[in-house]
Amino acid sequence: MNSNTRTIINLNTWDRAKSYEFYKNFINPQVSITAEVECTAAFNDCKENNTSFFRKYVYAILRSVNEIKELKYRIEKVDGEERVVLYDKISVLAPVKVGKNGEFTTIKVPYHLTFEKFNKVMDEIVTAIDPDDPEPYFVEEDQERRGFSDMVVISALPDLHFTSVTATQSCSFGSRKPLINVGKAIMKEGKMMMPVAISFHHGLCDGYHISKFFALIENYLREL
Repeated sequence: MNSNTRTIINLNTWDRAKSYEFYKNFINPQVSITAEVECTAAFNDCKENNTSFFRKYVYAILRSVNEIKELKYRIEKVDGEERVVLYDKISVLAPVKVGKNGEFTTIKVPYHLTFEKFNKVMDEIVTAIDPDDPEPYFVEEDQERRGFSDMVVISALPDLHFTSVTATQSCSFGSRKPLINVGKAIMKEGKMMMPVAISFHHGLCDGYHISKFFALIENYLREL
């Protein structure tokens, strides 16, 4: 399966059908959770070797998403009808700074199992950016026009250690994909702690899966 291959879910046999039916008509079916994750090992390694901490935590988050099936469900229109679909792989939309006054563009980086491969592909994509023509939302809008939402969106606030985030919604019935915000890592009781916020559609995912998501991020940040 390629990254744009999706499986249409049969609601008659889906184990989440009751949850989806309960939440799908809510005015706001979104849930936002913020928690701190320890990132000491990855942060110190990047500082000592002058490498990108941003890339390491983006990879750790993306790998965690791809290991939790419930974070790969999406609500899409298929043949004019709204359906729940499951993607085999999820890519990441991530911001890249291109100006001195906060200007940025957004790139889509496909998932790769190893950090080395992910980092190499990200290098190639970043190198191809035209800094004189930043279009921060072109990639996301292009994906939506094509009818695919095989991605998560990560926003970075590297200068702010936040305690909560209220996410935007692309439509009245919730965002079609998880939205993730990452804040500034700071020292707490001898450990580097970084806030991560995720907003997700409650019909597709529960707190159990989000707890697993945060645990996996910490695990992969320890390994990097």
